[in-house]
Amino acid sequence: MENSLKIIMSERGKELSVVSSHKYRFIRKRKDELLKWICYNKSCYASILTDVKKTQVIAVIGDHKHEAITPQNIDLQVLRKNCKRKASDSISTRPSKIIRKELLTNVGTDIVHKDISSVRKAMYMARQKNFPIHLKSFDEAIDKIWEMQNDDIFKFTNKKCIYIPMNKSFICITTEDNLNFMSSCTEYFSDCTFQFAPNFFMQMYTFHCFKNGFYLPVIFIFLKDKFKQTYIEMWKFIKELYLQHTSQTLNLCKLHIDFEIGAHEAVREVFPNVQLIGCRFHLNQSWWRNINSIKIEDSILG
Repeated sequence: MENSLKIIMSERGKELSVVSSHKYRFIRKRKDELLKWICYNKSCYASILTDVKKTQVIAVIGDHKHEAITPQNIDLQVLRKNCKRKASDSISTRPSKIIRKELLTNVGTDIVHKDISSVRKAMYMARQKNFPIHLKSFDEAIDKIWEMQNDDIFKFTNKKCIYIPMNKSFICITTEDNLNFMSSCTEYFSDCTFQFAPNFFMQMYTFHCFKNGFYLPVIFIFLKDKFKQTYIEMWKFIKELYLQHTSQTLNLCKLHIDFEIGAHEAVREVFPNVQLIGCRFHLNQSWWRNINSIKIEDSILG
């Protein structure tokens, strides 16, 4: 039918009627219960009247002064709108999966590859609107996480897993199960990495337990510096957190640690009876740095 009516949604979520390859936006409901729609092109004054159920075109008023829209463009708009909505509702679903499902169920097959790329880009932009604003400093980052630390999005198996001290100096990631597991271990390993620290943080400190021949990560902490006082606050916080969740006092018997003096002094201040054991990996790294600094020849090394 030449005047068949189809309702689609605009990019702003408003209803549009499509008649004879022209789009119309809703204007008002008349006294005779008919709905008036005017051409989507702002320089065109052609309009239509439809019944209140939006199923039938009653009258077409005026002529269009521009070319009609191709069916491909209409299908593309429907595809983009549906994909953007589903991308926002389900942020974990891959855009390609959403697009593929929409192509199979709702639109024609004349969508070209470049159109798919534009739809995928629109989906990512729609998802970004649901994300927190881009943070510009350490204080902004820590304050934002402080506000959200008890939100469901930051929970693991419906339990809190992000902890921040009152002075907001670092971020601790662990679970109640991990802390309880630590009570069954006697040998612990700590290490830091600078490569995988997020923005505004200097290092990521990790803690592992050795159990039944396996090294299991239990705590991750993001630190903004490597001062001795920061390490002291970190160990005191872990000790207090462990007490809260296990009702036991954390007693470190053996701790494998790198050769940073500040880290050694800090852990000994919080756990005076701990036995510190060096790490072969870090020892080899220290040897290698020293060998390179004094430029020992390969022939001497053998």
